[in-house]
Amino acid sequence: HMFFITHGHKFNKDNMPPLKKGDLLIHGHTHVQIVQNLGDVTYLNPGSVSIPKNGTAHGYMIYEDGVFTMKSLDGNVIEKYVME
Repeated sequence: HMFFITHGHKFNKDNMPPLKKGDLLIHGHTHVQIVQNLGDVTYLNPGSVSIPKNGTAHGYMIYEDGVFTMKSLDGNVIEKYVME
């Protein structure tokens, strides 16, 4: 798998970089935590620690051993994505 990690103002889910099946697009920019299947590619957004939008929590994302975990600042798990 390739992780394409960017801010999101140039490449994003509406303007995809050259990715292959199973790759991940990871970017912030929108300040909205999300895990979304886009067909062959998975899109992850860690949200924002300081200025979350669309009612999402102040939060962040951790990657460890093939698992992406989105958490709120108080440490509660919001969502997990396990790589296949």
